[in-house]
Amino acid sequence: MATTAGSFWLGDLAVHFPVQYAALALVAFVVFLILRSPAWAALALAVAAFNTLSAAPVLAARPPAVPPTVARGPGEPVRVRVASINVLYTNSQFQRVADFIHHERPDAIVLVEMTEAWRRSLAGLDREYPYHYATRGVGPRGMNLWSRLPMKDVGVLPIGARQEPAIQATLIAAQGRQLRLFGVHATWPMAPPSAARRNEQFELLAQHARATTALPLVVVGDLNVTPFSPYFRRLLVDGRLRSAADGFGWVPTWPSFLLPAGIQIDHALVNAAVTVQSFRPGAADGSDHRPIIVDLLL
Repeated sequence: MATTAGSFWLGDLAVHFPVQYAALALVAFVVFLILRSPAWAALALAVAAFNTLSAAPVLAARPPAVPPTVARGPGEPVRVRVASINVLYTNSQFQRVADFIHHERPDAIVLVEMTEAWRRSLAGLDREYPYHYATRGVGPRGMNLWSRLPMKDVGVLPIGARQEPAIQATLIAAQGRQLRLFGVHATWPMAPPSAARRNEQFELLAQHARATTALPLVVVGDLNVTPFSPYFRRLLVDGRLRSAADGFGWVPTWPSFLLPAGIQIDHALVNAAVTVQSFRPGAADGSDHRPIIVDLLL
């Protein structure tokens, strides 16, 4: 089923679990050996090998060895920490999310699935994050961008995300360095129409990313896709992007309550003008997603 991911929506749902498939197949291999079923053991070993090879490009990925192609200008590199949190609109652990933000102290945060209750409960953070922008789409949920850094050119990123419109902004960091940021919550691809909408959003997102050549760019949010999907790989190629998680191992972010079955659907993507210093997940904070934190050098 996973081999049909590029042409069949159910295949794209199946493609996200090669790590789990490989582990289960290895367990099956041992069981069949104990049961003295060599044919089945050989089949299980072949399945394990196939899925290991499928996962290897992601698990063994390394950051680029060359510096960014765009000159930073005079002065030392400037670090900008960006976080993305899918708070889960039914979650009521408001204080845990606030504590996470206080502890990690990101310069900018993209918050996904924000409701009025979440906005009221986190309003006290406005003093630490005086620059903010919110979108609201179809339904009660929306997306927020909070920043310690001044922002300009802020608005909706037109990629067809109706439920939670995407955000675009330019952050002004130290020494006048600028970072273009896109905050995205892609459509949940659990049926053919919604899968098609997500893939169309990726096409538009790639166009906007490809057009952002003058500035360093980071795309953060819940993309509802893993690095194993051909649609994710196409987004990277067409948008001239790379995953900030490259070189930091396998980082499952969902579902937070069952990490042995976990997959990475929360991402930070960057263009060639950005150096990634670190990428890591945070605690779940009551959501079914783990937050992500990425440190960037401009």
